[in-house]
Amino acid sequence: MAILTALQHDGRASLRSVARAVGASVTTVSSRVRNLERMGILQGFVPLLSVQRLAAVGRSPNCAVIYLLPRSTRPGAAERLAREVARLPNICYLFQLVDSNELMALASSHSAEETRRTIEAFSRVPGIRSVRSVPILQVHKERPVHPVGMPGVELASAEESSPPRS
Repeated sequence: MAILTALQHDGRASLRSVARAVGASVTTVSSRVRNLERMGILQGFVPLLSVQRLAAVGRSPNCAVIYLLPRSTRPGAAERLAREVARLPNICYLFQLVDSNELMALASSHSAEETRRTIEAFSRVPGIRSVRSVPILQVHKERPVHPVGMPGVELASAEESSPPRS
């Protein structure tokens, strides 16, 4: 978990500097990073864009939070709907809410018109009972770093026991 935390703070850090930061060898860090990539936990290294700063220079993306209610309340309905919704363009995040079959998506695009088209695309997804969208006016805080893991769960052991994908 320390490796993930170090990489979240600086995705461009060398394996040597990550190894120093976490108190491990470069070989160990390299092996664990490869395993994390194979497991799909690390999905690449990309620059983090600040929506706040982009807005300050007149280049912010158009974002909206979208709430989706599946037509069916049967077990698995939300998961099936999520698979369909995840295929739509401009969906950055897609969550299922606790104690609910409701989904919440974050959509981001270049323009209000493109966001409107994304929201309209939900009407063509079978199984949606209702769509409620809320445009985002302003971002007051950005924190792209997510805490990693849960107490008592050691990621290193999962990494080591995970078979490589072919």
